[in-house]
Amino acid sequence: MQTQAVRAIIEQLTPLENKDWLAFESILSPISYPAQHTVLKIGHTSNAIYFITEGAMKVYTKNGDEEISVDFAFPRMFITAYHSFITRSPSLVALATITPVEGFAFQYADLQQLYQQNHTAERIGRLLAEQQYIRKYQRELAFLQHTAQERYQQLLAEHAQIVQQIPVKNIASYLGIAPESLSRIRRQLRAKN
Repeated sequence: MQTQAVRAIIEQLTPLENKDWLAFESILSPISYPAQHTVLKIGHTSNAIYFITEGAMKVYTKNGDEEISVDFAFPRMFITAYHSFITRSPSLVALATITPVEGFAFQYADLQQLYQQNHTAERIGRLLAEQQYIRKYQRELAFLQHTAQERYQQLLAEHAQIVQQIPVKNIASYLGIAPESLSRIRRQLRAKN
């Protein structure tokens, strides 16, 4: 298993003794999904946190027939419907793959049991939750402080290869703009280069 990618991310947050890593690793389940696969439907309870080693996923919601991309996750990132996962309530968002995805899943029950048995695992859970909060906070600030073009350029700077595989409509809704506006931004950026 390529679990070392998970370990490397966790160890960026806190030092990890081998016994603690082995306990954490024991609850990892490999995942492999094709492109355009729905991992969690709106209205269902999220039972896993996913770690992506290859590919891209999205979190989205619906407004009538319109799909609104709330978040993306790329290699070396965790993703779930966090509100549903934590509160054990039906999810207001869905999770789906954009490209084929490889990675790992932590099941809710396994994670809770590990938290009860291992203080380091509980600390890791808290630190990962803090990282998710920081990501969300930075995204909110970006909407207030940066233009759609600047947000798009940041997305490109961080995930250029995978962004090219995401449909324009998904990126546009993630940026809070119409697909036509994103097409205009892309044309302007190409003209500058």
